[in-house]
Amino acid sequence: MKLYSYWRSTAAYRVRIALNIKGLDYEYCPVHLVKNGGEQFSQEYKSINPQMLIPSLITENNEVITQSLAI
Repeated sequence: MKLYSYWRSTAAYRVRIALNIKGLDYEYCPVHLVKNGGEQFSQEYKSINPQMLIPSLITENNEVITQSLAI
């Protein structure tokens, strides 16, 4: 799994806590919300999450889940 996250995002923090409590392995992919006007607005990230919000989780089945409560 890949978790696209920002270290200061409370929504992303909630997901990291849940994944760690469950003992699930994931790759942390940082998305800086301030640098260069916000990396979440890049075309690369927009292809993952068209809403351009953090966090996003890509599962082993390449399913993208984009809201912390849904994750």
